[in-house]
Amino acid sequence: MEFTDSQLIIHLLGNVDVFMAVFVRMLGFFIIVPTLSSGNIPMQARIFLTLAFAILAFTGNMVELPAYDATFIGFAILLIMEFAIGLLIGLVVMIIFSLFHFVGQLMDFQMGFGMVNVFDPFTMTQTPITGNLYFLIISLFFVVSGAVAHVIRIMFQSFSEIAIGQGDILGNANLMRLFVDLVIYYFFFGIRVAMPMIGTIMIVNIVLGIMVKAIPQMNVFVVGMPLKVLVGLVIVYLTMPFLISAFDDVMVTVVNSIRSLIYAVAG
Repeated sequence: MEFTDSQLIIHLLGNVDVFMAVFVRMLGFFIIVPTLSSGNIPMQARIFLTLAFAILAFTGNMVELPAYDATFIGFAILLIMEFAIGLLIGLVVMIIFSLFHFVGQLMDFQMGFGMVNVFDPFTMTQTPITGNLYFLIISLFFVVSGAVAHVIRIMFQSFSEIAIGQGDILGNANLMRLFVDLVIYYFFFGIRVAMPMIGTIMIVNIVLGIMVKAIPQMNVFVVGMPLKVLVGLVIVYLTMPFLISAFDDVMVTVVNSIRSLIYAVAG
């Protein structure tokens, strides 16, 4: 359905409760999804972006409110449920993307950077150096490859899959099972990606232990720390090309997990 400016305003004013429900679901999504929720993006720009996408969803989909308790409390509960749906969809993306922080933390611990953190402008928290590097690279892939547009498209499709006010969240066993699977994938994928660094540094530690036994006069701390940092940086450089295949695997998991979440919430 196409609207002129005046028709759009009249349509919004006549269905303001429907638009509010659409807006809060979009708000829950954009408030947590990686890259778009970055602290580097001004709050006004994020609100305007959310408002623009809410208008697109409102005018491009036949969204209607079901019968609900037409009181302030009833409408507030409806908005909270819609916000939770958008938040859960964004949370799926955030959990899977944050595993690169976990990978970097494992690698930094092996290299001796466990106590060194940097400020991450995306999450506004202190993160490991390597993890922050990986997260920035994956975020770049996320935008440049068009994957962010694909995720937003799925978010739009959620309005046809999960009707306004019809989401099933509380006591949803399928939803709980989905997040348990995400946590398992989080640790499995993180350890798998960090394994080259863990294995290489383990070999370096074994070699250093043998050298200490063979040459007792050698100061293992003076030699070992710079050696592990050097070897670690070489491993990071050599494994960097594999981030593309890792990104493909992550995006497949993101899309499948979001679709599974939508089906679970839709009941």
